[in-house]
Amino acid sequence: MSYDMVVQRFEQGEAAPMAGETFRAVFEPHVDRREPQDNYWQISAADGGTADVYAALAGGTLSGFMVSRFSAGAILDTLVRYIGLADAVVLPPDCPTLLAHEGQRQHLPEELRADAVVVTAGADVERVLRSC
Repeated sequence: MSYDMVVQRFEQGEAAPMAGETFRAVFEPHVDRREPQDNYWQISAADGGTADVYAALAGGTLSGFMVSRFSAGAILDTLVRYIGLADAVVLPPDCPTLLAHEGQRQHLPEELRADAVVVTAGADVERVLRSC
């Protein structure tokens, strides 16, 4: 899929940092190539899927990151795993916000709450993206 999705964590309507160790634990096992000067990570999954991830880890945290040119399948399963562990959400363009669990809704900015959808697997993400 050729558009960009932002991954962000929120607390009380405001952006909140995410732990760098969670990012590393989930994504580093899948890194094919990394270009630290550009905050670029190319990741792949066992099913052959890939994604470009742009993430700046600073001081053990990250404020958010972007997933671009991603495949359907196991890559999206990995993303869903990450948002569950990091208590983060996915913000796809022109689509509802993707939550890891219902409790996150109360922390979203007001304008993102009503249409937000809980996803528990990559297939859920695919369904939401296809419906937008």
